[in-house]
Amino acid sequence: MNRVFILNQTVFLVGLLLFTEAGYAQCNGDVALCDKRYDQVVYVTTHNGYNYSPTFQLPNQSYPVSQQMVDGVRAFMLDVYDVFGTPTLYHSLIALGSEPLEDVLIDIKDFLQANPNEVLTIIFEANISASDMETVFTSSGLNSYLRAQPLGQPWPTLQQLIDLNERLVVFSDVDDGGPGQEWYHYMWDHCVETDYANNSQADFSCDFNRGDSVNSLFILNHFITNQFTGTGELDSSIIANSNPYFLNRANQCIAEKGKLPNFLTVDFYDVGDVFDTKDQLNANFVSVESVGKETLQMSVFPNPSTHSFKISLTGANSRDLRLEVRDLAGRVKASYQGNEVVNKSLEIYGNKIGKGMFFIELWQHRELLAVEKIVLL
Repeated sequence: MNRVFILNQTVFLVGLLLFTEAGYAQCNGDVALCDKRYDQVVYVTTHNGYNYSPTFQLPNQSYPVSQQMVDGVRAFMLDVYDVFGTPTLYHSLIALGSEPLEDVLIDIKDFLQANPNEVLTIIFEANISASDMETVFTSSGLNSYLRAQPLGQPWPTLQQLIDLNERLVVFSDVDDGGPGQEWYHYMWDHCVETDYANNSQADFSCDFNRGDSVNSLFILNHFITNQFTGTGELDSSIIANSNPYFLNRANQCIAEKGKLPNFLTVDFYDVGDVFDTKDQLNANFVSVESVGKETLQMSVFPNPSTHSFKISLTGANSRDLRLEVRDLAGRVKASYQGNEVVNKSLEIYGNKIGKGMFFIELWQHRELLAVEKIVLL
């Protein structure tokens, strides 16, 4: 009798666990992202996402948008032109390949319908009017998923976007949206980017190009373009997309600019460590909004580490902050205050605090603002 009871209880608990995991395996595949605002999350982004082989010549990607979504890509840069009245995707020359925009939008609608916990973004290079864009969104059935973000207001969390079913955010490089088209966001009201004209790794930098540095969304253009054809290069992408190079560049830009790279924009997303880079940035970047009207952003990298790790805290000037590193027993292994902490990158070495798991705590007076777990191997 006891054995039957224990067996039934075990089955119940396993079922409950599976139900709980299924219920909360959400928010772009990671429950930890649910309470983060849209602008506090990193998204793998495909540069010229429609331009894939073998359908297109001189491609930037290996697979169509439909497969990219399955693989985990959550943002897409699309170039759209008017071809005899039909909004059409192509790169530079239509002879190299083209596809009706509506076909891709229908693929996106089908994905959103089948995956109710996913949030997607489209970034348009728009060579058609906002009105023509609205027409094709309507005909593809995407209107009900569109988010209209009030300018100057905080972005919702991913969970809020999911609950509202406003799971598609659209940006355009042309500011021609009119009344009723508030969903058609002018990207440079919201985004800032690094330079996109990179012909080699030596051209990469964290310097801002288009957009205002105070904008909340950061596009990290991380693709190398052939200087003669203006197209993607698979061999260069294999190197650029691999770690530690990719992660180091992203962390360098966090340290230099104090901004999380939201859109990791790449060619050939399927090579290198693109998704691992996204996961590490999402796991190790904390944004805290508890110090007056300031927004603090804390990043910890690399994590885990075999030698040392850096803590970058930017976006505030408060001298009331205290940062402590504690071991599992709660003992303070390192402590920094005021000007030692704010807008600086601290490097903490294993020979100072030892090996193992530690917790980085950010305090203001007696209020704990954030905790981040780190591991030194």
